[in-house]
Amino acid sequence: MENEFIEYVPILETHNAGDRVFLKSILDAEGITYFIQGEHVAHYLFNALPMRLMVKKEQASRAREILKDIELSYSYGGRKSPKDVSDEEES
Repeated sequence: MENEFIEYVPILETHNAGDRVFLKSILDAEGITYFIQGEHVAHYLFNALPMRLMVKKEQASRAREILKDIELSYSYGGRKSPKDVSDEEES
């Protein structure tokens, strides 16, 4: 039996562990094949390096479509995204 090579592509990066858990729950529910590169070492490095969401190449466009409207914090500590800050400044 020969091992099959599976190609993964990066979809997004985040420093926030909460984002990671949220993404995993969505992708698991949708049946997307993925892994999060760096999820087991990020906390040892005080989140200096981002965790990278890697999705099976054949499912990448579907994953992007599923995640396109999701707003993540992209930061350690839950700071607001630049979009949220600009929305507050306008009000």
